Amino acid sequence: MTDVKKGRSRLINSETEARALFKTAPAGVNGKIGLEVEMPLYRPGRTKPATPTAAEILLIRDDLKARGYDPQMEASGVIEYASDPVALGDVAALVATAHKSIAAFEDAIAARGVVRAPFCIVPTTTLREAFNNHGARERLDASLQALKAHNPAALNTPLLTTSVQTNFSPKSDAELFRMTCRGYALTPLLIAAMGSSSGYAENRRESRAGVHLRSLYYAAFGSASGIPRSFLTSTDAESFIRGHVAEVFDTPMFFAYAADGTLVRAPKGETLTFRKLTGKGLNTQSNYELAETFRYTDIKIANIRNGDGEALGKRVEVRAADSGPHQPFSTLLLTAALIPDGPTADRFDALLRDYGFSGTPAQDAALLLAARKAAVEHGGRFMDVPFGTGNLRDFAADVAGLVSAHYAHDKTVAPDVAKLAGILLTGESDARRHAAAYKSLRDVTRALQSAPAPPLPQQKAV
Repeated sequence: MTDVKKGRSRLINSETEARALFKTAPAGVNGKIGLEVEMPLYRPGRTKPATPTAAEILLIRDDLKARGYDPQMEASGVIEYASDPVALGDVAALVATAHKSIAAFEDAIAARGVVRAPFCIVPTTTLREAFNNHGARERLDASLQALKAHNPAALNTPLLTTSVQTNFSPKSDAELFRMTCRGYALTPLLIAAMGSSSGYAENRRESRAGVHLRSLYYAAFGSASGIPRSFLTSTDAESFIRGHVAEVFDTPMFFAYAADGTLVRAPKGETLTFRKLTGKGLNTQSNYELAETFRYTDIKIANIRNGDGEALGKRVEVRAADSGPHQPFSTLLLTAALIPDGPTADRFDALLRDYGFSGTPAQDAALLLAARKAAVEHGGRFMDVPFGTGNLRDFAADVAGLVSAHYAHDKTVAPDVAKLAGILLTGESDARRHAAAYKSLRDVTRALQSAPAPPLPQQKAV
């Protein structure tokens, strides 16, 4: 929830006025990509891994700041690396920078006796432990307290899960729409191929290896999660944007800002929305932008801001990939090749048509929903699930060809491209390999307690 600037008091009186907030970022800002990596941390404990305290995370943050980085602290036991945005033509350089930066983060983490977990969810951390250990920040505390009171099942997402996100700044509303279309079509593959769950969560003995846990947790946010209706009913950029605005007006808000910047919480038994705030005189631009942050859709439409916090335009954030060791680089390479407009994106659009997708969400809604559901509720099949009019394994192999061709000219990213292509061609995601390696909560607990966790079995040869 960093995408908000308090004190923007302009009143947004209608959906039409909110629509006007959508604008193309200026030259020099659009046409760029950025990477965000949430890193879940733990410390080997007496009987099971322990979550680092907020104070320990703060020390790691300060160590990294002293090295020239700008780490972000997430809710509980997580630190985040966020790259500077770079031009789409500089993806190889961003991959190299990300490798160097993430290694520096891991060095700072290890120096404090803490370990970066290889999973998107530390399997032994309970919700109570995470909640009791969250950082002391006003907005974070307000959000968690509101969820605890109004939607406790949704606490799993901010407190237990981590992901990798890539951000794109489109050059027009039309490109924003095309990027979003490609992002949602790619989501089932990102869920399946970038999965890193151990198969266990909340220190419970029952295996959860048959589902994509992070997506399952997101579902607690209801219509503000997954693939939103605004996208599924859209036919072009304008219908999508207007639908998005309408949904933001009705998205449940954890809190809002009063005119003086203090927090306004929902009365017991009530839910705040931006639409309801219009009757209270609190329908400010700050609160509209705040409402946008309370959406947990697979593709997030968010703001690009300058150093003063002023919104310059919209960005498309692709959020479906789990966090893990290779996921930052694999996700970056995969999405950078396929999401933004260009020759490879054109070939990706053609490939999607081969699998039954027309490119118009209103026509593809049933296929999009079915493909996502198959990837989330895979029943232990992981990538061996239906996709469109075909299956995800075949689609993944076709995508491997597109991505390999896209980066064939740049040998500096060849090892990372080979890693990604290997997963796409074999179906051997981290989550699948974890399911084979860890047959019980006890197994995965032992692995984490060994600090660092032992290496996984070798990936199958392609």
